[in-house]
Amino acid sequence: MIKRHWGKYLFLLAIILPISMIAIFTLPHDKRYIAVAIFPLLFWVLYYSWIALVKRKKDA
Repeated sequence: MIKRHWGKYLFLLAIILPISMIAIFTLPHDKRYIAVAIFPLLFWVLYYSWIALVKRKKDA
């Protein structure tokens, strides 16, 4: 099961990682924790939502 989702993981990682790095380095120092907290959460929400959507389509 994990082998099937590597493509989704890498695709989202390739999008979220550069955006989060840019956000971390462009935000003021006292606001960087926002990017550090939000982007990993956003990544995992998108990842598991994508998997659930594919599973729901497959079952329907």
